[in-house]
Amino acid sequence: MTSDLGEQPDISPPNHQVLSSQLHYYKCLVGDLLDLSASLPSTNNLRNLLELSLMAARKLTSSDAGSIYLIDRSTPVHTVCFEVSQNDSQPDRSLVNFAVPLNENSIVGYVALTGETLNLSDAHDLPDNVGFHHHKTFDRDIEYRTRSVLAAPILGSENKTIGVLQLINRKNQDISITTDNVRHITISYSDLDEKLLQAIACQIAPYIERYT
Repeated sequence: MTSDLGEQPDISPPNHQVLSSQLHYYKCLVGDLLDLSASLPSTNNLRNLLELSLMAARKLTSSDAGSIYLIDRSTPVHTVCFEVSQNDSQPDRSLVNFAVPLNENSIVGYVALTGETLNLSDAHDLPDNVGFHHHKTFDRDIEYRTRSVLAAPILGSENKTIGVLQLINRKNQDISITTDNVRHITISYSDLDEKLLQAIACQIAPYIERYT
């Protein structure tokens, strides 16, 4: 006899192994955020603060690389300056002390001026209607391939952008990225990743203002 009640909902018991794994994952996230919060007051200079914060942000989001930029408004032409950068696949390369103009042409410039968070699945394949672009010379100079990007503003006490926290190439495997494997290894950043990055940006903003 055929039932006329239609498709029945799945009432199978939950997979306890999956639930346990998810619980462990979220416990680790909370633990890492709390560890960062506890360590920030004891940092003794700006560079240590930024390095520590970037490392935590990359760990929480499984990011291969990232940078923190601070805005310099002391000159007539305002700039966005690299302060720290980290790259697991290119650990000996550095873009510190490099600056770009504070305008909407670049990803970090756009975030700095608008105060918006950008979540890009492929920085080399952007919609035609956006005014910003990824500077491909960065990749060429260090023989790297940027794909997924997540960039959040760092807002100061007067809600004015004082910097940008940017993550690059969220990975699904803990291996070095090459131009050959980048499309298989990197994935887009999630909504949770956005919230985590914004939370870290909020945490570090008062300390950045203290040192600058």
